[in-house]
Amino acid sequence: MYDLSNQIVLGSTQKTIGLIIVILLMAAFAIAVLVNMRKGRAEVGAEIELAANRKPYMDDDELETKKLDRTLGLGLVALAVIGIALPLYWLAEPGRQVGATEQFAEIAISRGEEIYTVGAQCGACHGPEGVGGVANYTITDPSTGDFVAQVQWKAPSLNNVMYRYTPEQVTYTLNYGRGYSPMPAWGAPGGGPLTSQQLEEIIAYLTSIQLPAEETRIEVQAQLDKSCLADANDNCTIPGGSYKTLGEAIFNLGFSDGFAGGAFACARCHTGGWSAGRPGPPGGGGMGPPLYNGAAIRQFPTAALQEAYVSAYPKMGTSYGVNGWSSGRMGSFGTNPNALDPETSIMSPDQVMLTPAQISAVVAYERSL
Repeated sequence: MYDLSNQIVLGSTQKTIGLIIVILLMAAFAIAVLVNMRKGRAEVGAEIELAANRKPYMDDDELETKKLDRTLGLGLVALAVIGIALPLYWLAEPGRQVGATEQFAEIAISRGEEIYTVGAQCGACHGPEGVGGVANYTITDPSTGDFVAQVQWKAPSLNNVMYRYTPEQVTYTLNYGRGYSPMPAWGAPGGGPLTSQQLEEIIAYLTSIQLPAEETRIEVQAQLDKSCLADANDNCTIPGGSYKTLGEAIFNLGFSDGFAGGAFACARCHTGGWSAGRPGPPGGGGMGPPLYNGAAIRQFPTAALQEAYVSAYPKMGTSYGVNGWSSGRMGSFGTNPNALDPETSIMSPDQVMLTPAQISAVVAYERSL
């Protein structure tokens, strides 16, 4: 991330200088008007005696010496002012532009926060400041439409959404929602009520509330220690615990206690019913493809290929594994897609969901299903 404070100060200084110059010019104009009015005199005779174009003027000697020198001198002063002021103006212009950009971003964040908290009320499901939460959801039979169950659906945290998704991916989800879940379409292309500008403002707000990398790592590790406490061989050591391996604990991270609304859990997409608290077979498939019965091994002949896929999800329309074709819906869990280019990055490279060791552990579990 870049420190813009110096450039913003330059922009503010230039604005102040410009304001002072305008005030001085206005004052000079007012003084000139007053002086001209004071020089005026009451009518003392016929118009022919008062008309400026009829009264005697300077002779040639005075006109071509004192008057000309004075006029040329004033022109030289004006030229000097222009010659100095313009370079100073343009030297400060980059800072002014950066300051304007920063101000624009602050306004977008403020508007996005208002939409998140009041307008669309995203926080009702995703929690205040995107910490994750739950949403009431009615499950119906897909074939008959009959009522099945009323559940508390895990809504993923959004204070790490830019760790794994690009703004374009987030925009797509906001536009069209998530089928078979409480997440509706919010954007106009999907029939929702929000404009494209409002979606951009929401994303600006979400970007501003992303957690620091170290805080995320500490929280994830604390949760894994609580649910697994893995040994050197990635086997869980908690007596009577729900999980046998570190990979299984990561795969289901947040299922029992709602940590981050399941944002770190692979099962949220790859195990049907997981977010509703009614999980089917582990890795049996949901919004994401199934991983059990050797599906992961058939898709990725080696663990290294699968780890690379989980770490940096390929862009939509690109191939992966064996006959795989990216839909662009899955996030990157080991590489931040918003920190690849230092010149355009909006995140830090260390802001990632999982460490390489954690990705290796969860891939090993998926390949064992």
